[in-house]
Amino acid sequence: MPKKKPLRPKDLRRAVLDASLALLEEGGVAALSMREVARRAHVTHGAPYHHFPDRGAILAALAAEGFALLTEGMKAAMEPERLGSIERFEAAGLAYVRFALEHTAHMRIMFRPELMLPLEHPAVDEGAACAMGVLLACVAECQTAGSIPRGDPGPVVLTSWAAVHGLASLWIDGPLSRFHPGVAPEELAKTVATTLGSLLVSAERKRATR
Repeated sequence: MPKKKPLRPKDLRRAVLDASLALLEEGGVAALSMREVARRAHVTHGAPYHHFPDRGAILAALAAEGFALLTEGMKAAMEPERLGSIERFEAAGLAYVRFALEHTAHMRIMFRPELMLPLEHPAVDEGAACAMGVLLACVAECQTAGSIPRGDPGPVVLTSWAAVHGLASLWIDGPLSRFHPGVAPEELAKTVATTLGSLLVSAERKRATR
């Protein structure tokens, strides 16, 4: 039987990450070990250590990757909508939930407290800042365009982030699907996003007529 060629460094790294994602999907963080990752990736027990010194380094790499995917997804969803429009704001929220549903393994680890340490995991910190920056810029653009009330964008960013993240978490880990049988999570996400958008537009209209 011909001997299997060793994976190239880049392919080995991806194989380790993909194996880790599969394990996280199946059994959560508890299922992830360097030995099990190696077995799932079909490499020697020592191979993952060429790229990752320990399990925490794998989690950090996946969290950073998750934030990059989230950032790309929000930008892509917002791009067709007019700059400063409420539709652009709503598209960002929908993209957040869509990402969570399509990348549940990433989502489950991205906000783990041990990864939120800038000095230890700078790539995770930078990725989180980029994703937050997309939403912050979108809110600021809507304020400049007069779509929503002007002022400090922070409270709007916090409220909208909490709403879409909460919805995604309730669907993935909570009872939301049980209380909404037959309703696609995307529909619930659209309801949340448009409700938030409508409230902000209404607040701006009231302010403008004073």
